[in-house]
This record gives sequence, C-alpha cells and structure tokens, in this order.
Amino acid sequence: MAALATFVPTAEAAFIAGLSARDMNRVVDEHILPDVLVRSGDGRSFARLGAAFAGFYFSTERQFVANLRREILRKLTLRLELRADKDLVFDLAPMPRDLDWCVDVPNARIDVTAFIRAALERVRKVERANSLVREDPEVMGGLAVFSGTRVPIEIVVASLDRGIDKRRMVASYPFLTDEHIEAARVYIKVHPKRGRPRRMSETHPNWKLKSSRVVRSAAKA
Repeated sequence: MAALATFVPTAEAAFIAGLSARDMNRVVDEHILPDVLVRSGDGRSFARLGAAFAGFYFSTERQFVANLRREILRKLTLRLELRADKDLVFDLAPMPRDLDWCVDVPNARIDVTAFIRAALERVRKVERANSLVREDPEVMGGLAVFSGTRVPIEIVVASLDRGIDKRRMVASYPFLTDEHIEAARVYIKVHPKRGRPRRMSETHPNWKLKSSRVVRSAAKA
C-alpha cells in the first residue's frame, strides 16, 4: 500500500510555492484550493501539490480571473484523485510519465507543467537541506546544526549576512561548502524560529566586520 501524501506546514508550503506565508494563509482563508489539498486541524498544512497549485494561482492572477483559476485547479485535482497513485502525486514524488497537467477551458488549453517543475525543484532543495541539517536535543541543546557537526546553521548564515568573508568562515569550518550554505538558508526559511539568531559577537568575538556602512542612493533633485 502506498504511503499517504505528506502534508507540510505553511512555511514549507510557501517555499515550495515560491510565495510568502501570508499568501499561503490566503489559500486557506479564501478557499482557493480544493479541500483535499489542505488541512486546518492542528495548524494549517498543505499537500506539496497544493503548494504548486498555489504558485500557479498567484502567478497567473493577471492572466486569468480568479474563478477560472479555481476551476482549473478543481479539474486537475478531480482528475488526479482518480489515480491509484494519487498520494504519490499529491506528495510531488517522482512524477509518472503519463501525467497530463493541461486543462481545457473555453477557447484555451492551460498547461501548469512549468509550475509543477518549479515546485519539484524546490522540494529537492528542501530534501537536500533536511539531509545536511539536523536538530537533536542531545546536540547544542536542539539547535539546528550541520549534520555531523556541532555548528549551528544560524551562526553561519547570520555571520555571512553581517559581512564576514566566506573564506574566513571556511577557515573556521573546513567542511563548509556553498551547498551547505544554501541548505542552511533553505532550512531557516522552511523551519522559521521565533526570536533572534545568536549574534556573531557572541560566538566569534575576535571576528570584525569589514564595514557597517549603509550606502544610499542620492536623493533626486
């Protein structure tokens, strides 16, 4: 028996959709998606396919009226629900080759394949982030760290965002690659934490910023 489709929290669904968390909440409040793709019990969650559909809905608002966009998503969902492998499809698992992402509407044929592919790419980024980052109560008090290390990801990301040269970061953490940095950024977006990240000065007091200047454009005459 195939596993049931995975439903992901709002932040992860927003990342997969390429939207903001606010837009994903609108999906529920405005009943944009078919009910089978959304859960609102103990916190809101979405089938990954629902996130892809939400991306289509908001990205095409200048092309199609809202009722037509909803109808396209309704027809696609009804078609997919008839499949024996529907849970895998709802989960955006590797897509069967016979899937048709086109819907016929009056005077047009709408293809949402591009939105499915974009969502699949973001799902892969999430999965890669989850493989390179872990949270364990026994390690650094449960902070998110790079797998196999005790290095909190927020320290690395916050330090880079504050202007610390990446070469200095790599000198301190030789395992660090561009892939780790991207994974950390994705993980933070998908698993947002309350409160501020630890400051660079709290973890590396000997590191100094090159500059804290803010450059502003000249005012118009």
